Amino acid sequence: MSPQLVSVVIPTYNAIDTLDAQLQALAAQDYPNPFEVIVSDNGSTDHLEEFVASHPLTDQLDLKWVSAAGVQGASHARNVGVDHARGDFIAFCDADDTVHHNWLKSLTEIASRYDLVGTAVETSALNDEETRDSAGIASASSQGQSMFLPYVSGASMGCSRSAYLSVGGMDESLSASEDLEFSWRIQQAGLSLGYVPEPLVSYRLRSGMKSAFRQAFKLGAGSARVCSMYRAAGCPRIRIRDSVGPLLILTIANPVVLKPLSRISGQYWARQVGAHLGLIYGGLRHGAFRRAV
Repeated sequence: MSPQLVSVVIPTYNAIDTLDAQLQALAAQDYPNPFEVIVSDNGSTDHLEEFVASHPLTDQLDLKWVSAAGVQGASHARNVGVDHARGDFIAFCDADDTVHHNWLKSLTEIASRYDLVGTAVETSALNDEETRDSAGIASASSQGQSMFLPYVSGASMGCSRSAYLSVGGMDESLSASEDLEFSWRIQQAGLSLGYVPEPLVSYRLRSGMKSAFRQAFKLGAGSARVCSMYRAAGCPRIRIRDSVGPLLILTIANPVVLKPLSRISGQYWARQVGAHLGLIYGGLRHGAFRRAV
C-alpha cells in the first residue's frame, strides 16, 4: 500500500551552495503522489531560512524550513524534521547530494514490504576522477553490508513514521555512523530492512587531503563506537591488526614524502590513513577491539 503522504527530510548545515541542486532533483521526481519537503536547519549561519522562504520551488515541493539548532548533528536535525513532518512515510536525503528521478518512487514501492528501506548510491556524477577513485566505494549490491547486520545510508533512506518513532528516532549522541546504528537498532527491535541494490542517489565526497582525512577518520571512529554498542547483541570485535598493518604500509608509501615514487594519490592515502586511525581511536576508546592482536 502506498503511503498517503510522504515527507522528505533534509538535515542541513550551511549548505546553500549545494541545496538548490537537491531541490531541483526532488522537483523532477516521477513519484505520482503528494509529498512535502522539510529542510531541517541544524544551526546554519548562511541565511538558509531566507533562502528556503524565497525559493522558486516552494509551492511545487510544499517546501518548508524548520529550526533544528538545539543539538549539533544530523541525527538531531532528522529527528526534528520528523517531528514537523505530516507524512506517514519519511524519506531522508542530504543537502549536498542529488537524488535520481526515480528515487522516491523506488523507496515507496519497497516500503510496502519493509519498515526501513534504502538504496545504493553512486559517486560518478558529483565528484572528479581523483576524488572518486580515492574513496573506493563498494559495488551497489554490497554497499548495505557490514560486519554485523545490513544497513542503509542516511543519504538514501526511508522509514515508516510509526517505525521511526517506535525505536526513538536517531541517536543524537552519535556524530557519525548514526545511520548504521539506527539500521541495527531497527532490526534488533524485530522490524525489517529492505534494500534496493541500484544507485539512486548521486553522493558527494569530500575532496582534498584534509577533508578526505577528516571524513574518513570520523566514519572510522563512529563505526567502531557503534560496534562496541552492539557487542552484547553479537557484533564481532574489530581486529586491531587489520588497521595497524595497513597503516605501516601507508606510512612507507606516503605520497607527500615520496611523491616521485608513490603510485597512490594524496586523497586516497589521506582517506585510508584517516579510516584506519579512526578505527583505532574509536576501538580503543570504546573497547571495540578483540583482545588478541
